Parts: sequence; C-alpha cells; structure tokens
Amino acid sequence: MNSTTATYYLLAVLAGILGGIHVPINGSLGAHIRSPLVATFSFYGVGFLVISVVCALTYDRAGFAALATAPRWYYVAGVISVLVVSTNTYLIPRMGAVNLFVIVLSFQLIARMVISHFGWLDSPVSTITAVKLVGCLLLMVGAVLVVRY
Repeated sequence: MNSTTATYYLLAVLAGILGGIHVPINGSLGAHIRSPLVATFSFYGVGFLVISVVCALTYDRAGFAALATAPRWYYVAGVISVLVVSTNTYLIPRMGAVNLFVIVLSFQLIARMVISHFGWLDSPVSTITAVKLVGCLLLMVGAVLVVRY
C-alpha cells in the first residue's frame, strides 16, 4: 500500500470515528433541549460557520464558479443531509447510539453497493460480486445480533 492510499484509509478511519461521535452528541443535545429540530439547526449552524471561515481563508474562485454551473439536482444532498441528521438526532435517545448506527450503517452499505455497482451519481463502478454479497450478508447478520442482543 502506498502512502497516498494509507492516508486515504486513515482519513476514512478518522471520518468513521468522528461520525460515531457527532451523532450521539447531537442526539444528546436534542434530548437535553427537547427539540431534535433545534439541535439539527444548531448542528448545521455551527457547521456553516466553520465551513464559511475555511472557505474564506482558502477562497477557491474556480470551485465557486463551477458551483454556479452544477446541475441543481446536486443540491438534494443538502436536503438528504438534514433529513439524516435530524432523524438520527431524534432516534438516538429512543434507540441508543449502537442500535441506530448498526441499522444505518447496514443500509448505507446496501445503498452504496448498488450505487457503485451501476456507477450512479458519478461513482466509480465497483461490481457487486458473490464475495461482496456474502460480506454484506455477514454484516446484516452481525447487525441483527448487535441490535437484538
């Protein structure tokens, strides 16, 4: 494995750890203030401020110009993100972080396997194979075991 690939894997690990932390924090905030929607608003408000500062410091003129020409359907990702975070914020205090995460992760894997198999959404094609199906099935069995026991 070369150093670039290793860096990508380390960043993916970090993103996984941070993803495992931010959802329970936001869920706890939603339970504490008794409003998953306001907690989600706070989540995106702080996130907007942080990315605004980063964009101001690293102004990417070409990126912003290209954004103006991007197909409008790309913006649905923002709507999906709000739905995902607000649903997670609502469900964390009701289901627990582990149960929610295992279920969400399992179905993200299925969705992403299908997206990659067909190369939808500009994803590199990664054909679903028998080995990948077995791995997905094992993950689903593991998810049932984690949630049930």
